[in-house]
Amino acid sequence: MNERRIELEGEIERMKQRLSYNIKRYRKLSRVSQQALADMCGLHRTYISDLENAKCNPTLSVMMVLADCLNVQLEDLLKE
Repeated sequence: MNERRIELEGEIERMKQRLSYNIKRYRKLSRVSQQALADMCGLHRTYISDLENAKCNPTLSVMMVLADCLNVQLEDLLKE
């Protein structure tokens, strides 16, 4: 694996961590449970848990739905 690919994988992991932190943060600020957020978004509660623990990579469409349900911009879910 080349050096650039290793750097890219590190950045992807950091972005997953940021995303998971922000999903949980905005969910708690909204005072909704994982189940309530899952119901609002049409997702399963365990998927929300996996997202909040950086165990999976959501699609762009899932991130957009989450942002909408949390009343934030997609960018808010990805920023530090």
